[in-house]
Amino acid sequence: MKEKYVEELKFCMNLWETQGTCEFGGHTKCEQCAAPYVLLKLATGEVLHGKMDRLTLEDWKMKIRNI
Repeated sequence: MKEKYVEELKFCMNLWETQGTCEFGGHTKCEQCAAPYVLLKLATGEVLHGKMDRLTLEDWKMKIRNI
């Protein structure tokens, strides 16, 4: 099951890099979207929230490499 979430996260990051948005959430800008955070939580159990800066596309790429 974890692999499905990781693949979806990779798909999400690809859309971010190529389009900057997708149809999820009514074309929410990728940098403001919650989907990557939820997918990461489902894939790894890591929870990112609270008073933190949002991750950049490069931050996400690094996280995916470390999964």
